[in-house]
Amino acid sequence: MFLRNCWYVAAWDTEIGRTPMARTIAGEDVVFYRGEDGAPIALEDRCCHRNLPLSDGRVIGDNLRCGYHGLLYDPTGICIDVPGQPAIPPGAQVKSYLLVERWHWIWIWMGDPAFADPDTIPAWDCLDSAEWARSPGNDSTPLHIACHYELSNDNILDLSHVSYVHENSLGSPGLAQFPIETERRDDGVAMIRWGYDLDPPPLFAKYCGLTGKIDRWQSSNLTAPGHCLVDVGFLPAGSGPDGRDSVPGPRLRVPVSTTPETATTSHMFYCQTRNFGIGDDDLTATMRGDFLGVFMEDVTILESQQRIFDTRPDAPTIDINVDAPSIAMRAVNRRLIDAEAGRS
Repeated sequence: MFLRNCWYVAAWDTEIGRTPMARTIAGEDVVFYRGEDGAPIALEDRCCHRNLPLSDGRVIGDNLRCGYHGLLYDPTGICIDVPGQPAIPPGAQVKSYLLVERWHWIWIWMGDPAFADPDTIPAWDCLDSAEWARSPGNDSTPLHIACHYELSNDNILDLSHVSYVHENSLGSPGLAQFPIETERRDDGVAMIRWGYDLDPPPLFAKYCGLTGKIDRWQSSNLTAPGHCLVDVGFLPAGSGPDGRDSVPGPRLRVPVSTTPETATTSHMFYCQTRNFGIGDDDLTATMRGDFLGVFMEDVTILESQQRIFDTRPDAPTIDINVDAPSIAMRAVNRRLIDAEAGRS
């Protein structure tokens, strides 16, 4: 059902502290906490004695004590103390998970640790660069969405919906009429759309004072299973693609990573970064609120889709041109999941 030998975003760095925190990742219940040195730790969220969630326990030094009968687990998941008896029963342990703290997010490896390579975590240095202002999404907690994570992938690879779902914030009349280009890779898909001689979108007219006609691009670069960098920008009309990296203009880079929780629920992590208004805390706060509204519009769409898929799983659907990136991305994930399961 889910890819295992991959990194998922599990939490914002600020979410995890000395109090155990529970979260379900790809169908597995995980408990997170930090050790005395501040390093994050993740264990299977159950006691191997009677299955009480370890997130109901408490942290003791670098260890986690179950809140039912007091079994104590070290950061590797091995039980090191059973109150009232000197011997530890054979097999007294729970699963532990590899974690990497990077870009203000906690990344978790859900599969075989032998295959874990931190260098395969997306290189999203805009999240930690002085050249880009950060506006963390949803007040540094994930958006919980009642949908399969691939519906979120579909949404972010089909930015034509901006003209309809986000008409009053990010839309430019006529933008959806321009074609998209799709690039297919072994591990993901990228798409880009350019629109020319358009009115500026309402939010960027507000943020940057854009008034005249513009050329704009929208691109999404998504890597399996659900890590996407959205790159959008606005240039004076007539600049075109040749001006993308040479003509000054407001630009957003928005890392978005959707982590499956269950077959019908997901955690979405996102953060706007921008090349304008660096150091403007008021603008950062304004954009956080505005884009939370934008993302919540997407949540409404995604959850409505999931309800129909749940109640009418056999309802026929059609494909249109803008579906090419999402169809390709689903094929990438299916191929990787089948290969991991030994089906290909």
